Amino acid sequence: MEDMKANSKLSVAEMLQQVLKKWKKLASAPRNSSEKKSMQKTHGVPKGFLAVCAGEEMKRFVIPTTYLHHHAFRVLLGEAAEEFGFRQEGVLSLPCEVAAFERTLEMVQQQKKQGFCWGSYGR
Repeated sequence: MEDMKANSKLSVAEMLQQVLKKWKKLASAPRNSSEKKSMQKTHGVPKGFLAVCAGEEMKRFVIPTTYLHHHAFRVLLGEAAEEFGFRQEGVLSLPCEVAAFERTLEMVQQQKKQGFCWGSYGR
């Protein structure tokens, strides 16, 4: 609750930038080489990708981190920050139904195939 009050003065873009930086840092920083090997075997998240979970059943998806620049994902990140705060551990949880997340993925993938440029994050 205090995190939300402290961050209420930040713009939405600034808040989303903080969330993105934190999750990118957590996703790309193994603590030691044995943990890195273990993480690769058990989680299967290659460099440049991020594991997220959606829905009540917490269905796991592995998405390119570039998708986080898309407006639809910025909205989902904002909702995740409101719902769960900035202190999520492990896989990023998104507060949306699996079917809605799958439709969002399809839309983003289609736009990527068409060469749609999303621009820089936070601009």
